[in-house]
Amino acid sequence: MYLEYIKSAISSIRSNKGRSFLTMLGIIIGISAVLTVLIIGDGMKSTVNSEMDSIGATTISVSLDNTKTDKTITMEQLRMIEDNIDGIMGVSPSTNMGGNFVNGLKSYECYLTGGTEVTVNASGKKMLHGRYYSKNDVQEVKRVIVLSQTAAKKLFGYEEVVGNTMELDAYGNVAEVTVIGVREDTTMDTAFAMFDEEPTLTGDMPYTTLADIYQFSVDDNRSFSIYLDSENKDEVLATTRSVVENILGIRGENAVKIQSSMGFDQTTDSILNIITSVVAIIAGISLLVGGIGVMNIMTVSVTERTREIGIRKSLGARTSSILTQFLAEAAILTFTGGVIGIAFGLTVSYIICRVIDFTFTVNPVLVAIVVIISTSIGLFFGIYPAKRAANLDPIEALRME
Repeated sequence: MYLEYIKSAISSIRSNKGRSFLTMLGIIIGISAVLTVLIIGDGMKSTVNSEMDSIGATTISVSLDNTKTDKTITMEQLRMIEDNIDGIMGVSPSTNMGGNFVNGLKSYECYLTGGTEVTVNASGKKMLHGRYYSKNDVQEVKRVIVLSQTAAKKLFGYEEVVGNTMELDAYGNVAEVTVIGVREDTTMDTAFAMFDEEPTLTGDMPYTTLADIYQFSVDDNRSFSIYLDSENKDEVLATTRSVVENILGIRGENAVKIQSSMGFDQTTDSILNIITSVVAIIAGISLLVGGIGVMNIMTVSVTERTREIGIRKSLGARTSSILTQFLAEAAILTFTGGVIGIAFGLTVSYIICRVIDFTFTVNPVLVAIVVIISTSIGLFFGIYPAKRAANLDPIEALRME
C-alpha cells in the first residue's frame, strides 16, 4: 500500500516537472547554504587551532614570582622536573634575545628563541631544509642556528642555505654561527618580518649556545616551558605545581606561577562556534522560505486535484490514505531537494575551503542530520495541504470544475 502511495506521489511530481523543480529549489538553496556554512565553520576552527599550535598553544609556562622567592632553576633541576611529570614531550628554558644577523653587507635586526631540542616537537615548526638542533648540540654548546624561511631568503637571497655561515652581533659580541636548518615560517615569523620598514628576522638556537654568546648563566632560570599534547593538559596542570615546588624546595610559599593557553583555546572555540551558529541560523531562514514554498505548491496541487480526491473518496478511499499520499509527495520533494542540496553544498564548501586555505572536513553525522531536517521540513509544511485534501467532502469535491 505504501509503495502505491510513493508511486502515486512520484507520478504527480513527474507530471509537473517545472513546478516540482521550483519547489525543490528553495530546499536545495537552503540545505546547501546551511551545510556550506557549517563545513566552512569547522574548517575555520581546525585552521585556527592549528595556527594556535604553531605559536605555542600546546605549552604551559611556569615562572617564579621574584617577590616571594629569590631562587632560580638550574638545568639539572629542569631535567628532574621533566622526569617527574608524565605525559609531556619535554621541558625547555624560555629565553628570547635580540641582536643583528650579519651576512656580508646585509644586516637585519633579529629575534632569537633559545631552548632545548624538545621545542620543535610542539611548536608546529616544519623543517624545509636540514635539521633542527639536537640534544647533542645543546649539551656541547654548538654554535648552530635554524633560520626561518624569510630570514634565509633575506640574508642569502635563496632558501637552501644549510651549511652556510653568518655572524650574530649580540650587542657588540660578534659570533660566527652555522646554519643547520631552515624551517617554514610560522605566524609569528610573518608578523616579525612586517615590523617597521625593515624586517625583524627570526631564528632558533640551543639555549646553551645563546647563554654562551650573550654571556648569561644556564643555571639562572626563572621560567621555563612544558611542551605537551593538548589532550594531556588537564593531567599536567594538576601535577606541575607540586612537582616544581618539591624539586625547588619552596612548598607553601606560593611562588610558582603557571600560565596555560587552554583557557584561550576554549575561548577561541566558543567565539568561532557562536559565529558559525549565527551565520547558520541566518542561512537557515532560506530553509523556512523553502518550506513555505513546499506548502504553497502542495496547496495548489490539492486545489487542482480536488475532483480526483472526490472520486477517490466516493470510491471508498480513507481519509488517512489521502493524507499519506500528499505527505509522501511533500516528503519526496524535500528529500530529493535535500540530497541535491547536500551535493551542491559539499561541492561549494570544498571549493571555498581550497581557495581560502581552510581545512575541509565533513562530519557524516552532520550530513545525516541535514537529510533528516530536509525530509522533516517536507512533512511539517506538507501537513496543512495534506489535511486539507484528506478532509474534503467528496460531494463538494465532485462539484468542483
